[in-house]
Amino acid sequence: MTLRYFPLDGSDFRLTMGLQALRDRSFLDIDEHYENDIAEKRRLLVKHRDLVYSDTEGTQAAQEKIHHLVRHELAAKHPEIAPSTEPQVEESPLVRAALLIQEDLVLMRESSDGYVLAAACVCFPTGWNLIEKAGQTIKFIHQPVPGLNDRLGSPIDRFFRNLKSSKRVERFNWGLYDSSELFQPGWWRSNRPVDMSISAKTVGEKIFFRVERQTLQRLHDSKDILFTIRIFHNSLAEICGNKDRAERLLHGLQTMDPHMRAYKSLPRYEKLIMDYLGRALV
Repeated sequence: MTLRYFPLDGSDFRLTMGLQALRDRSFLDIDEHYENDIAEKRRLLVKHRDLVYSDTEGTQAAQEKIHHLVRHELAAKHPEIAPSTEPQVEESPLVRAALLIQEDLVLMRESSDGYVLAAACVCFPTGWNLIEKAGQTIKFIHQPVPGLNDRLGSPIDRFFRNLKSSKRVERFNWGLYDSSELFQPGWWRSNRPVDMSISAKTVGEKIFFRVERQTLQRLHDSKDILFTIRIFHNSLAEICGNKDRAERLLHGLQTMDPHMRAYKSLPRYEKLIMDYLGRALV
C-alpha cells in the first residue's frame, strides 16, 4: 500500500487533539483498495452485523442526513465512484452511506451527560468494541486510553459543543500491530497469541504501521456531529524505506509512556521492533 499518511513529526510522543482544518480537502479518502474494502464491509455486515452496526432510537433523520452528505461529497470530490443508483435492500441509511465509502461512520449526539455515540457503522475498528461503546459518552469511550480523559477530556467536550457547522477538521492516530486485518475489535486483538513467526528476519514484513485518519463535522442545521474513521496500513519495512521516517518512529516509541505502549500492544514485540528500527538507521 502506498504510504498515504505518516503523522509523526519527530517530536516527543504526547497525547494531543491534533486537529487541523480540512479547508477545501475532502473528508473522504478514496484509493486503489476501494473495491476490496467495500466487499469486506459487506461481508462483515452479513456475518457480524451486531458487531459493526448499532443505532439508538430517534436517529433515522440524522442517518438520512449523513447518507445525503456522503453522496453529495462523492459527487463533488470523487465523481469517478459516485453512484447513480443504489440497491434499496439495506434499510439503514447509515449503512447505505458506509457501503459507498472506505470510511467508517459514527453519529455523535448531544445529551445531558455530553456527546454520546448514537449510531455507528464501524467495520474496521482498531482495538475497540462497538457493542460496548454504543450509547456511551465520549469519556466512557476514551476510558481505556491511558491518561486521555485526565489530559484531554474537558477540551474534547468543549470542542464538540463549540464546533462550527462550517468547519471540518481531521486528526490522526497511529500504532504498530501484528496484523494487516482491517477488522481488529478489542476481543480479537486481546485473544491473539504472540505470533511466533515474527522474528528479527520477518519483523519488517509482519509488523504493520496502522493509521486512523479521523474527521469531524457538524451536520447541517443540527447539534449532531459526524465522526469518520479511515484505516491505512503499511509494513514496518515500507516505513523504514526512508531513514527519516524510521528515526521519527523510533523517537516516538522511545518517548512513549509505558502505559501507552502496553495499551498499543507493543511489549510483545517491542525489542524486535526497536532493534529493527535501530538497524534501519545504520
